Amino acid sequence: MKNFCFTLFALLFIASPIFSQQRGRPSNVNYISLANRAAAPVFHFDQVQLPADSAGNTKLVFIFRLDNNFLPFKKITFNDEIEAPSGSEFYSSFRLNTEIFEGKSKSGRNTNYNSVTRDAWQDTVFSASYEETKSRDHYNSGYLVTTLKPGQYNYLLQLSMMGETNERNSQRQDIRITDFDNKKRGSVILLQENARTNQMKLMNMGNRVLYGKDFSVLVDIPDYNAEEEYQVELVKVVPNRKDTTELESIYVSDIKPEHVLQNQHLSFVKGKEPGLELSESESGGLDYALISIPNASFENNIYRIKLTKKGETKPFARRIIRSYWPNMPPALLSLDIATDMLKFIISEEQLKEMKKGNTREKEEKFRKFWSSKDPTPDTEYNELMTEYYRRVDYSFREFSNPQNPFGQDTDQGSIYIKFGPPLSKERVFPEKGRVLETWNYPNRKFVFEKGSGFSEFVLLGTG
Repeated sequence: MKNFCFTLFALLFIASPIFSQQRGRPSNVNYISLANRAAAPVFHFDQVQLPADSAGNTKLVFIFRLDNNFLPFKKITFNDEIEAPSGSEFYSSFRLNTEIFEGKSKSGRNTNYNSVTRDAWQDTVFSASYEETKSRDHYNSGYLVTTLKPGQYNYLLQLSMMGETNERNSQRQDIRITDFDNKKRGSVILLQENARTNQMKLMNMGNRVLYGKDFSVLVDIPDYNAEEEYQVELVKVVPNRKDTTELESIYVSDIKPEHVLQNQHLSFVKGKEPGLELSESESGGLDYALISIPNASFENNIYRIKLTKKGETKPFARRIIRSYWPNMPPALLSLDIATDMLKFIISEEQLKEMKKGNTREKEEKFRKFWSSKDPTPDTEYNELMTEYYRRVDYSFREFSNPQNPFGQDTDQGSIYIKFGPPLSKERVFPEKGRVLETWNYPNRKFVFEKGSGFSEFVLLGTG
């Protein structure tokens, strides 16, 4: 299986590992640009190929997932002729069309293609609250299935939302349909964690896997020999246009005999969560390995999964994967900015020291700083660091004003970052004078005073 991720009308956002843009980071990157990047909506798209029948045809399954924040929602009114589930306040509708053509795509506007098949998926999504419409934890998934002869094709996707008449087109993508009778390389299919042969839910996030969460992979092994030894390896990589640079191996494990299921037929399982199912084949089945990957212990980064036969250097199956942190604090997209944001809790001298050195040295200092404060050092996910940078982001959004768009640099932003949300707030509106706001914490309180117009609250005193 080959993975295809495409830029769909400039709305597709590829989740990046922490600090990835440090290689040649533009000088104009600031917190506002990172916040916009982190908030960009995501369209997940992938494809799976399965043996279709004894005639040698292949079943092509397009699977997709649209997070709620990708879709435009409308509040339900009495004028809307729509049957909504109880408790729904908002709805959105969309339609995804696919068209597959013979041959490889070619440059030039006047190129003619022979259309092979067309298909469409349309659905209406409901939401119980405005907050839910902006959530990445709520999503809608779907699939389009067609049967094709092995060979070279290309395809287009078209998306319309809320009844738009002008559909938005993806770039034309090439795809080779597998000849399973003469298959020489294996395919890596990403599955959710704890996959079982009769209940294998697809990851359904393109080439992404959830950061800090284990997952499974299903791999077909061409010419499997039970007398041979096989292994799976994860390598940290840096992808680029010409080639992918492998940095270091971070995980190697043997594929044990109990991981391999021989002579199996793989079926697609329809449902809200698309999945796969293995069953013993009467004839012509393939040999599959179902392997768990301990992703909870890996950094938020980009990796290549490689499966090899011991004694051979060339893998028989491989795939690039990217960690995906749906609600990643924006500051963690940049080492420089993440380090700058430590100014609220460390001295100026400490901050200068952390900024010294090349990128690798600065990253090592940053990771060491937060590792020493990690409440769960046995896992890669650092709860304290995440909470800190979530406070930074909350302050940026909640306390910005026309005079200062960087809310984290206001007095209220600084206090919120250091101490978190107050137990209570009290606001006083004097008949004459400026507005006073008091934040109450268990053992202290902070009093802020607001100037006239659109000015921000300034710390007046503590108690």
